[in-house]
Amino acid sequence: MAEPPQCRLYLQFPMQPSATLEDRLAHAIANTDAACVLLRPDTSRSNENSATLVDLVQRSGLACLVADDAELAARLRADGVHIAADPPTYTQARERLGADASIGAACGLSRHGAMVLAEMGADYVAFGAEDGSDVEAIEHCAELVHWWSQIFVVPCVAWNVTGAEEAARFASLGADFVAPALGLWQSDEGMWLIGEIDRAVRQSRRAA
Repeated sequence: MAEPPQCRLYLQFPMQPSATLEDRLAHAIANTDAACVLLRPDTSRSNENSATLVDLVQRSGLACLVADDAELAARLRADGVHIAADPPTYTQARERLGADASIGAACGLSRHGAMVLAEMGADYVAFGAEDGSDVEAIEHCAELVHWWSQIFVVPCVAWNVTGAEEAARFASLGADFVAPALGLWQSDEGMWLIGEIDRAVRQSRRAA
């Protein structure tokens, strides 16, 4: 019988953080079982001075990816890029970053998109609802995570998770990673929620 996946956190984080947010990231890295940090560029500002943030993540032993910009990921020497489930974009990113880069695909609620990108060589696929309060979409996402985990070996991420109960459910359904919603970083309660999500994921591993 196959071993259950060892689900871990996948942290999304703004590429232009305040000092407070950067402190929160350092605290989360030190106190949760995170595997990866995805930096989301600020389209209204230059992101070229973010190398220190990449270094913070990598020195902590985590993979550091950049969202939607393979060129920026290359310049910052990140470990890879997170892109939409678009075959030409994937091909361009792989050609730019090379075979060793981690390239993940944001598939929304699309089975087809996930299968196409996995077949092309994506390192993971991410399923998630745009609106974290959309109960119907969250249920669809749960079905996709479970279906994927039963058939495919390419890891899957449950995206935009907002609470511990939801995280535990996705982990129990076979998600390899759980990605707390980006907006959680903005408040002290959000930091507490990220900690609770981490604890829920760890508990699900012990219960498996």
